[in-house]
Amino acid sequence: MKIFIALLLFIVAGSYYLKANASIFNNDVEVKTYSDIYFKLESSPVSLAEVITGAKEFALNICEDDAYQQALGKSTESCRIRFYETHVYCSKYILAKGQQYYTTRDEVSLLSEKFISCVSG
Repeated sequence: MKIFIALLLFIVAGSYYLKANASIFNNDVEVKTYSDIYFKLESSPVSLAEVITGAKEFALNICEDDAYQQALGKSTESCRIRFYETHVYCSKYILAKGQQYYTTRDEVSLLSEKFISCVSG
């Protein structure tokens, strides 16, 4: 009987842990990076604001890539300056033209490309 009760408690505790922490049960993905957009997209639509958040992070990573910036004939510093001068304008432009939620990778990729082009232009 003690073994049965211990097994039952173990199953209940394990189920609770999985429900609270396992990503397959948790659809509340917080988008902080570009890859988070696509991770969330697997289980639910992503908002326009989330796409912009992820695209901002990606654009800043591009700015930090010294070899890439040198290949473009720019510097990481000039890229960061351009980003900080234009990201608010570009966000407002994308927000005004976009829909509230996106459900496909193609839509998200296209919108992200538009934002990144705007801030790096």
